[in-house]
Amino acid sequence: MIRQLVSTALLLVGVAGQAVGEPAERQSPRPATVETGWAGALDGTWHWRLPDTPNGLHPTQSWHATGSAPDGSVYVGGMDHATNAALYRIDPQGGTLRYVGDARSASEAAHNWLPGETAQKFHTRPLWHNGKIYVATMDRSDLNAGYLERRGFHWYAYDPAHDSFTDLSASEPGGSAVPHGNPVTLVSDPIRNVIYGAGVPTGAIYRYDVLTGRTKDLGRPASYKQPYVYTGRVMWVDARGRLYFTASNWDEPGVHDHVHYYDPETGFGEEKGWLLQDGMALETGQCTDGGKRCVFGDDRGHVYRFDQDAHSWTYLGQIETGKKAGWGGVEFWLFAVKPDGKSAYVGTSTSPRPSEDTALYLFDFGTGQTRRLCAMTELDPALAHLHVHTGFNAWDADGRFYFASFDGSPDHGVIVTRIDPMRLEAALASSTGAVR
Repeated sequence: MIRQLVSTALLLVGVAGQAVGEPAERQSPRPATVETGWAGALDGTWHWRLPDTPNGLHPTQSWHATGSAPDGSVYVGGMDHATNAALYRIDPQGGTLRYVGDARSASEAAHNWLPGETAQKFHTRPLWHNGKIYVATMDRSDLNAGYLERRGFHWYAYDPAHDSFTDLSASEPGGSAVPHGNPVTLVSDPIRNVIYGAGVPTGAIYRYDVLTGRTKDLGRPASYKQPYVYTGRVMWVDARGRLYFTASNWDEPGVHDHVHYYDPETGFGEEKGWLLQDGMALETGQCTDGGKRCVFGDDRGHVYRFDQDAHSWTYLGQIETGKKAGWGGVEFWLFAVKPDGKSAYVGTSTSPRPSEDTALYLFDFGTGQTRRLCAMTELDPALAHLHVHTGFNAWDADGRFYFASFDGSPDHGVIVTRIDPMRLEAALASSTGAVR
């Protein structure tokens, strides 16, 4: 619900004075730009700005749309929250960022873009699944019946082997995955070769069978009584193939104060003992060992650990910044668990207005202690105007993590930051302002 209000506020900023005012059918295609980026103000940091797409999309936002593949390449979604969304790829070795496809272009190529159709966002972490990167469109994020006025979402896949970006839903009935609805988070079950999506605004669970190219609406838990819920931005599949997910609805605190699941054999169920602080849905997370062990966080800084072998859910504590957590204060949408699994780099965002308070922290899972590393503006002056920082589980093969920053303004666009933790912490320790 908080995210819905922030998205709406940024949409108002982004549409006013939007650079892409000319209808796409009248725009002259431009060649894709390759960005080499620039070194940040502190050692161990690098930045890129998402370029416009050849058909004229000017990205102004990137909601939770940063992910990585096993080969170390990093993928970022960029969108304008109004017309279209695109996917970009970062080559960590070459240090380049380039456009690989956008919703409208791929659907037009498949003759599956209707007059007046839009794809406001790829509001999902780009998902690696059996050699390809998958994203899905979200065209309505409001928690009301407005989604019924639009056609359902499209699945897209980027194939690195052929450098192709394809609208997979062009072959589905009606040209969309479902008649109406949008996924806000995706997760892979590689054993069954399916991808799950969690929908907005109803909280429905979708399952895409990669082999058949068909999507099934699995419904939602029977315990959900309200028509609309705030769907968690992260979910996971454990090593047995059970899908876990969360949602929030302040009208039904008892329904949404714990983790739910979908089991391919038995259907929907609840882990009523796996409690969520303040009933907040999960926003970020990272899993290892095929989903056996995971760490998650919500946007108020509560952190949890899942252990499949012990069948346990442990509350690790709350990230403490000395500032109010939640709407009107700081929120947490940047979460990068260190390779040793003992701590995570976290970043604050502020809403609904820009603030100088956004910063990077390190949260220790064992002690529950929070250590402030630096203000975001110290990483580079270009981040000074950007107050939303998102991204989780986006690491390259050299142990560097990535996140996206924006404020919704066409003037500032979206900046992607790469951080080498060891170099950054060494630079902070040696600087005269090391004590922060």
